[in-house]
Amino acid sequence: MVVDVPIDHAIPPQRDCARYKMHKYWAGKPWYVVSEYIRHFTKEGEIVLDPFCGGGVVGCEALINRRKAVLNDLNPMAVFITKNTCLSPVDLDLFSMEFERIRGRLKNEIMEMYRLRDKCPLCGSDLYAKHVVRGPALNGRWIVEARCPKGHGRNARLRRLLTPEEIADIEKIETRRIPFWYPDDEFPDGREIMRLKNAGITRVHQLFTKRNLWALSAIFHEIQEIRDAVVKDMMLLAFTNTILHVSKLKSEDLRPMSANSYYCMGDWIEENVWVRFENRVMWRWGVHEGKKETNRLIGSFYNPVQDFAGLCEEGTFMLSNGAAQDLSGIPDESIDYCFTDPPYGGSIQYGELTLLWRSWLRMGNGFVKDEIIVNDFQNKKEQDFEKMLKEAFCEIYRVLKPGRWLSVTFNNRDQRIWMALLDACRAAGFEKVNIVPQKPLGNSFVQSWTGYSLKRDLILNFRKPLKTAIFRNEKFPSREKIDKGVSVNASTISSRRIEKLGDSDISRKFEVKDIIISAAREYMAKNRKATLPELFEAAIIKWIDITYGQVEIDAGQKGNTGCPDDKCSKSGCYEDRDSRTACDCRELSEEAAFDMAIVDRYLQQEPAFQRMEENKNIIYLLDME
Repeated sequence: MVVDVPIDHAIPPQRDCARYKMHKYWAGKPWYVVSEYIRHFTKEGEIVLDPFCGGGVVGCEALINRRKAVLNDLNPMAVFITKNTCLSPVDLDLFSMEFERIRGRLKNEIMEMYRLRDKCPLCGSDLYAKHVVRGPALNGRWIVEARCPKGHGRNARLRRLLTPEEIADIEKIETRRIPFWYPDDEFPDGREIMRLKNAGITRVHQLFTKRNLWALSAIFHEIQEIRDAVVKDMMLLAFTNTILHVSKLKSEDLRPMSANSYYCMGDWIEENVWVRFENRVMWRWGVHEGKKETNRLIGSFYNPVQDFAGLCEEGTFMLSNGAAQDLSGIPDESIDYCFTDPPYGGSIQYGELTLLWRSWLRMGNGFVKDEIIVNDFQNKKEQDFEKMLKEAFCEIYRVLKPGRWLSVTFNNRDQRIWMALLDACRAAGFEKVNIVPQKPLGNSFVQSWTGYSLKRDLILNFRKPLKTAIFRNEKFPSREKIDKGVSVNASTISSRRIEKLGDSDISRKFEVKDIIISAAREYMAKNRKATLPELFEAAIIKWIDITYGQVEIDAGQKGNTGCPDDKCSKSGCYEDRDSRTACDCRELSEEAAFDMAIVDRYLQQEPAFQRMEENKNIIYLLDME
């Protein structure tokens, strides 16, 4: 099914669903957005690709909508989560039976380690700590929160300091030997891992208290006794989704998944391991409910295969663990649609952040050499990120059928990372058609706590041309030029884009300030007021519209790749045969790379924009007079 018009509006939010609560993963996209895009760009039986599959939302929604899924990720933990999210049907009776066996073996023994000295004031039952707030910042004044195990109401909720006797009970546990295996891997050097090392944490097991480590190792030992491979993996899915929440990475003000980092605060929460694990298995967002959903929605349509030949027959699901730069297992022009969420430069260090999960599952760390990332500890700079990203998008272009679509969801405050993405897409040969702002599935720690962060993701819809497109080795400016700044010569911009800028002087060189002010005026003419992130988003979209250049020529011109201007020796030049302009020699101006702080500065210089402060969120009003 060849579609000529992409989606041009944000998808309204829908309720959460259990299948994507079974195991969290960073930067997960709303299922209802992915589902709507898949239905719009494909028909039943067609093939959907995601080479950066992460938590598996694209694959799962493809199967639910009766499309075939081709998925890939370099990170073995992402592959594990994706496989078990999509796998269907699962024998839930056997799953429940195995959980009851584990509960009978371990619950009382584990809960005893969290028992308090007082009783429920309503029924006299023993009280057990739900969590304890600990850490060096509290100077030994640990705070416990507990609830009655029989489910009595708010009057039975307890929050107080631990008594000296209760602290002594915990200290006795600290002297006990743990009889089961647990990972004691040494943390390698890394960008996020250095936060832990600076806090004195050098090995995996040091992220847990002794009683939490004891409880985790006991549960893991029992899971290894499960004989059914599918049920075992489902229980491991619940287990790994427990690990971060019972570590020292969680505090009352910070959830470990939201910070995108190994941020260990001075006061952290020691959660009750059994309570958390039981929730991850049987709660309404647990694995049991999640697999009940996929059993109903996917059922027997799930048919995994090892290679593309099997997918062309009866198979519906192909999952590989490898680099997106090498999709050699997928034939040329065989994919009907690609929806993907590529790495965000250095914003989320997936390899480092999954280390805690992978250490328990005994997954290696060798894959990081091929990780598309900005990370000084891996000796990967922005240039390396751009090179690898370009290789990945060239592979996507190769396997996508002509005339078919690529939807890329992206979010970054750094314009240089945006440049790397756009350069990769354009170098591959994609035509950019439109950009759709879309509210993400919840805000990260950064999005919630800083005024200089985009609040919405941008979905960029690209198309692989039906006819041959030749790009004259066109690149965005080098990193050295970006540091100085770049302007765009208007003579090489189509009249349609010039009209968007509201300036008919084609000899003018547009600078970033012009783009920012123009975008802000257009946005606020419709909305009257806006937050700084909204205006930054508008400026990014306008900048992309201006910056993303492409050219289409007849197939007969394929061999001619030189610039038609003999006097031009710059590598960043191309011939636009549609507008008959000779070339685009990008020259330097004082400033081109911008972030939200620069947007704020330029707007403050314009008297038409009135800056206000409301609840730590910067608000601009447009003076209409």
